[in-house]
Amino acid sequence: MAVALTLASSHVVMAQEAANAAPIQRVVVTGSNIKQIDQESAAPVQIIKREEITRLGVNSVKEVLDTLTSSSGGSLSDSNGSNSFAGGASSADLRNLGKQSTLILLNSRRVAPYALADYNEVFTNLDSLPLDAIERIEVLRSGGSSIYGSDAVAGVINIITRSDFRGVQLKANRDQSLKNSEFQTQTASLTAGFGDLSADRYNVLANVEVFQRKSVMWRQVIDSINPVYGTKFATVKDGSGLMFGNRGTPSTYSYPGNLIGQGPLPGCTTLNAGGLCVFDRFSRFQAAPASDRVNMLVSGKFNINNDLQAFSEVLLSNTKTTYRSAFPVYDSNAADVIWGDARNNTTKSYSTRYLPSTHPLNQTGDDAELRYRFADAPAERKIDSTQYRVLGGLKGSWEKYDWETAAGVMGSKTKDVSRDRISLSGVNKVIGITDPTQNDPQFFNRDYKIGQKNSEATLNALFPAYGTDGKITQVFVDAKISGELTTFQGRPVGIALGADLRHESFKIAPSDLLVAADIVGLGAASADAARTTSSIFSEINVPLTSSLDLQGAVRADKYPGFEAHLSPKLALRFEASKQLLLRATFESGFRAPNLTESAASSKSAFNNGTNDPKRCTQASKLSDDLTAAADLLPKSDPNKAVLLARADSVYGNECSGGVASLVSNNPNLKPETSRSATLGFVVEPIKNFNLSLDYWFIERRNEIGAKSTDELLSEEDSLASGVVVRAPLSTDRTFTAAERAKYGVTAGPLSSTSGMFENLSKTKVSGLDLGASGRVDTRFGKLNLSANGTYLLELRNYASSLKSYGDNLAGRYGHSKMVSNIGATLQTGAFTNGLRVTYNSPYSLQSDYFDKDAYGVEACATKKKWSAGECRVASTTRLDYNFSYTGIKNLTLSAFVRNVLDKRPPMDLKAFDKDGQGVTPQDVDDVKGRSLRLQAEYKFF
Repeated sequence: MAVALTLASSHVVMAQEAANAAPIQRVVVTGSNIKQIDQESAAPVQIIKREEITRLGVNSVKEVLDTLTSSSGGSLSDSNGSNSFAGGASSADLRNLGKQSTLILLNSRRVAPYALADYNEVFTNLDSLPLDAIERIEVLRSGGSSIYGSDAVAGVINIITRSDFRGVQLKANRDQSLKNSEFQTQTASLTAGFGDLSADRYNVLANVEVFQRKSVMWRQVIDSINPVYGTKFATVKDGSGLMFGNRGTPSTYSYPGNLIGQGPLPGCTTLNAGGLCVFDRFSRFQAAPASDRVNMLVSGKFNINNDLQAFSEVLLSNTKTTYRSAFPVYDSNAADVIWGDARNNTTKSYSTRYLPSTHPLNQTGDDAELRYRFADAPAERKIDSTQYRVLGGLKGSWEKYDWETAAGVMGSKTKDVSRDRISLSGVNKVIGITDPTQNDPQFFNRDYKIGQKNSEATLNALFPAYGTDGKITQVFVDAKISGELTTFQGRPVGIALGADLRHESFKIAPSDLLVAADIVGLGAASADAARTTSSIFSEINVPLTSSLDLQGAVRADKYPGFEAHLSPKLALRFEASKQLLLRATFESGFRAPNLTESAASSKSAFNNGTNDPKRCTQASKLSDDLTAAADLLPKSDPNKAVLLARADSVYGNECSGGVASLVSNNPNLKPETSRSATLGFVVEPIKNFNLSLDYWFIERRNEIGAKSTDELLSEEDSLASGVVVRAPLSTDRTFTAAERAKYGVTAGPLSSTSGMFENLSKTKVSGLDLGASGRVDTRFGKLNLSANGTYLLELRNYASSLKSYGDNLAGRYGHSKMVSNIGATLQTGAFTNGLRVTYNSPYSLQSDYFDKDAYGVEACATKKKWSAGECRVASTTRLDYNFSYTGIKNLTLSAFVRNVLDKRPPMDLKAFDKDGQGVTPQDVDDVKGRSLRLQAEYKFF
């Protein structure tokens, strides 16, 4: 047989082994609508089967897809989404092209997007898909727009659920860190199926799955972080936690607070050596949010006759995520907070002020600096999302053709409610006038009382509930037909034709307080639009010779406001010998602007972690000088904590601060377009061992987006007035006038940036996919071997300021050049043992060209005082072990040990410095260490 018929591995997918096999059946594989010999394809497709998913020790679909070597690290998950517009959801991202360029299918049909856009990105929430119902996952590692339409630029992930299942099966598992048992995840599922499709003419499958993850706060685990972080960041150095723990510097922004120059306010029971009141801020930094999910899938099939089948499917899920946040603080010397008001494309500001000398708590005789923490604030964000898909259809055969049609409705509803921020109107009502130019002798002496129990009405005014409601609905009908058109040289010429019609509506409605820009420092995203789209597609497979096949496909998609877009594809499959198969594809793809980008919508945001190139260098020097001055003082001197706190504040304001961003929709947007190609081979050097190598290339043009804050700041001097807005130096609250003169500060504090969505960029990315699989019969049992790897050759983003592509990001921050895994599984009777090694190559801390002055090697050495070795993230190697036992009738017991050697992940000083603002750790794997997952599965009948 051809080598394509010998590949039994799920990692290099071409065909199933045929020796002594039953008659070969033709099936549809992701990437084509034409039935072919089982899994035979010209395009590179990776398949992860059900038993492999079990051996991966994962708890969700998101975790499965994160194991793909073609998957981009750092994609959105509900665990890291606390500051996202689309919190409470998880996405997929292939080839470093973003969550909107990877198409997610469930049983070869689209799933409704998540009801909240992540700023302008619309995507499928992976958390709404049931893991235990999956039979296999097929990953098309090339473009798929010619077959599936918009969004399939980087690839397609097709999740195939179980079919023709009979019996009742119960499964439960628990995953827990062995270093810090606070990290716990539990899942349970019940699957039932009845009816034999071949004998009874029907089958019904029902699956219900529940998922629960506990909340973990950093105070519970902070002492377990890599101790080297403590040598770089004073906030987590050894012994810094005082009475709260070994690490984690408490804050002088506390409850009931401090008046600088006077001391702690009455009622404080936690004093530092300098006599100031301190608060354990790490008790409110969340390492893992609580999550509860329920997913349900019901599907049915009924054979009306031998040539006609009716089918239906219902998917329903509910996900709840709770984020706990730090209590808000009041800092009399804090920099002004500036954020966007999307109603009129302007900004709002919030200023703090000193506690008046007339306040009863102020005994200094003068206005005094107040450091206070609102420990009575609710400080949480709750997201409740429901997703559904209901469809029904018919499929059958007619002469040499198979046909299928379906209609359905799908959608998502999400409610995002928070109570963790100060209301601008509320603070003016219950605390006092925030404008420092106006005198207010009653400031902080109105309804809200410092350090006392405040009424619910007062707290509701100061910390009101706000949030966003999202709703998306899609109604669709589709049809396709495929079969043998004719024969050529004794081989069939396959053809497929089809059409798709769908209507979608999308509404994102922020609460009145967000619309009014009343919540300090927060932006809002809104949209309210609908559209109807249609498409037709065709595909043909022609056997040019006995060993060479040519596949052609084209799809026309029509979106309102745009001409019909054609996405063509050509593919070749050449069986050079029984041991060697060559394959190639070339395709054009596209992504239509989503309704939040082109239709009536607005975005106002507050971008954190911003490095101001005109002020950060000076702030770093001032921060270092303040720290050095504090180090000279004894612990008993209250000024020591004051200086250290100001050092943190100065650095955070200018090197990791927040900037308002205002962005509007653009009805004149064009679709993003792409061209992609693959070229590779599969070889069987010896029987039962297969190797594959595929080169891939994608260039995406007319990319929709708004320029990043970093990019705008890097080209600030060349931009039109009003794009980057700075406040006057007279309003500067980071530097005093004397400090501005000493450190050479000539630019005012950043206020805001503005723009609209544009077709402004392009990206090109290329690499190599490697795969290997083999099977050996040993005296101990059957040994299965597998290996996968992706080598990133090039990743470049176009920079309009340079009028050329930026730096090659392969090997730069967040982009390992090599990502790989190697696995071995030995089956001995009722026992199965497996090992899996994953590897990620190192990368530097610098991202693109504009990041050189912040995290380039020279900047690391001169500004951060980090060595060349610390100015990168080292390579990662992790060993996992899995075990299962089936020796008891109907019962399967499994265990999975993640990180067998209990190795720490490499240090990432940039993440701690920028994303964590030098205070909060960012890598939970650093404190999880080794973890154990136990699972039991029982089939009742």
